[in-house]
Amino acid sequence: MGVALTLVLGPQRSGKSEVAEQVAAQHGDEVVYIAPLTPTDPELESRIAAHRARRPGAWKTVETIAVADLIEAAPPGTVLLLDSLGSWIAESLWRAGALDGHGDSEALAGLTAEIGRVVELATRRDCDVVIVAEEAGWGPVPPHAATRRWLDMLGDAAQELARRADRVLLVIAGRVLELP
Repeated sequence: MGVALTLVLGPQRSGKSEVAEQVAAQHGDEVVYIAPLTPTDPELESRIAAHRARRPGAWKTVETIAVADLIEAAPPGTVLLLDSLGSWIAESLWRAGALDGHGDSEALAGLTAEIGRVVELATRRDCDVVIVAEEAGWGPVPPHAATRRWLDMLGDAAQELARRADRVLLVIAGRVLELP
């Protein structure tokens, strides 16, 4: 098995998670699905349940925001699927109290460092890594500082992952474009 980083980009409801699941399944049988989002309401719980139901039963699901630690500890030959980068960053910002527009600058610096750690580990592990990321920011500049902070962190991380990825897929309306 070759070691590869695949980045799957797309807007909300584009089908990017399903494409990422297909890519992960092609890379191997030992798939660890990293789910970094805490359900906060019944509608989100329903979305998460639909994702769970779609995955093969043999896949291991880990619900955590300790993404870098999980990547670092993964045994060689494992396929890691992070769904999604945007959810992980949003969850981390929420836990740091940074979605109320204030946010502790030390916590924000720590999150920025953790994003860098995830990018670094994803590009040099002895396992295949598939990362789903929202291609956010195709609309106007948001009026709220917390949303702009999330967009900036997500955009910077996605650009760095795309620079280092072996393969970048853009999913629009269920259609896949492979980016050079």
